[in-house]
Amino acid sequence: MARILIIEDNRANVELMAFLLTAYGHSAQSEPDGARGIAAARARRPDLIACDVNLPGMNGFAVVAALKADAALADVPVLAVTALAMAGDREKVLAAGFDGYIGKPIEPDSFVTELEAFLPASAPAAPLPPPAPHAAQYPTPALQQESTPTPAAQPTILLVDDDPFMLAVLAEMLTDEPWRVLSAASGPEALALLGREPVEVILCDQSMPGMSGTEVLAQVARDYPRTARLMLTGQQDLADIDAALRAGFADAHYAKPVSASTLRASLRKGVALQRARAAD
Repeated sequence: MARILIIEDNRANVELMAFLLTAYGHSAQSEPDGARGIAAARARRPDLIACDVNLPGMNGFAVVAALKADAALADVPVLAVTALAMAGDREKVLAAGFDGYIGKPIEPDSFVTELEAFLPASAPAAPLPPPAPHAAQYPTPALQQESTPTPAAQPTILLVDDDPFMLAVLAEMLTDEPWRVLSAASGPEALALLGREPVEVILCDQSMPGMSGTEVLAQVARDYPRTARLMLTGQQDLADIDAALRAGFADAHYAKPVSASTLRASLRKGVALQRARAAD
């Protein structure tokens, strides 16, 4: 497992990169600006640094110059992860001291492989199965319910996230578990599916267009009170989630990125909670 430091001010980019790295067995830490990124690298020397170029205050060129001037960090690979795509930009980035270049928007199916090419030989990835690159490889909920009967002892897990790639990654993490896994890309879709399907555990993202995760779980708590209601989000502002936990709408909250082992353990707890409620 390698320690990767991400220096990036765009939360959506951070969440996706960290999620991918964690899914492949690496440890990801992020900082939103250059000064804090340099401080984090000095406090805990990473195996590799992925740095945006257009950062607030201190841009990526200044960051890489400071990192390469530090004797303790000079040999740490620093990759530019940037949308710069004009002729000569790649050469400019490499001439500034970056060891490599990954273009934005990142390609989820190749990002980790591109990054791992720059890792020291002593920091290989853990041998975890890679996430599936395309959500289309997974059947839609409607197809799942038509083709996959649900044995009485087989719990059903409902994953809710508006990012199709995230849904695919989460579903891949659960491949070896004795669960039927359904997915929904929005709150209304999830509620419609719950009206047709018995679901033991719902795992819901918070930041979704139209209907937030806490709004979804509040309705689930009202209409399907036995269903275990879990949240998985990379959001830093947890005020709404804390309120949902206090009100009993959500049973637990887990932060992205999440490892496959943590995800599976969290869902096992959810299944146990639902069965305890059903037995009352």
